[in-house]
Amino acid sequence: MTSVTILQSAADLRPEWVSRCMRSVANWSQRQGYAYLCIGDEIFDWVTPGLRKKLGERTPILADLARLRWIESELATRKGLVVWIDADTLVVDPTWRIPDSVHTFFGEECWVQEMAEGTWRAYQSPHNAFMGFTATSPVLGFLVYLSESIIERADAAHIAPQMVGPKLLKALNNLAQFSLVPEAGAVSPELLAEWVSESGKATRCYEQAHRPPLALVNLCSSLNDSDEALQRVEQFLTYHGA
Repeated sequence: MTSVTILQSAADLRPEWVSRCMRSVANWSQRQGYAYLCIGDEIFDWVTPGLRKKLGERTPILADLARLRWIESELATRKGLVVWIDADTLVVDPTWRIPDSVHTFFGEECWVQEMAEGTWRAYQSPHNAFMGFTATSPVLGFLVYLSESIIERADAAHIAPQMVGPKLLKALNNLAQFSLVPEAGAVSPELLAEWVSESGKATRCYEQAHRPPLALVNLCSSLNDSDEALQRVEQFLTYHGA
């Protein structure tokens, strides 16, 4: 059986619900016999001073790059699989085990949203809130190189969020067809609103995508900062015993 190391990072000052999500990951890791490492803002030390200066306070982009560098560092000294999980990810099935048959994988989200014409669509694409690599991965080093190259060449005033995260993975996946893990997904605010109340159009749209049961759910903290949204997150965590 392949050894697994789980990595997480979060600022010391964070919402309590994020800490509850992290505890669910730590407890699940212990249950499954996975090593678990968690650090704070020192994760940004993995980004070169020049790129940190250019990115300034754009911490989500910094984190997208820093997590790759940290994974690289861990793989230089550890055997097996190193897996990154975002801090705002809740484990909803603690019996689930990470697949260990591939050298590279990413989570796959089914993002449900209402379109302008009043219809609903489910977009299935890779995300970097959950991703794993072994030392034999041909993807990790290239992803680091490409991410740094994009940031170096980008106009500092127009660096888009997710530029070296999900947007980059989606573009590369069209060519590379990565191994994706649909059990490690993400939930849109519209879908979460129905999951904690009653089913509606968003739920029906999701069900039509015929997804497997979720084991890990990224709750997308950047999109859940209103009082109403936080109440939904609280309900979801309580329902799942977090």
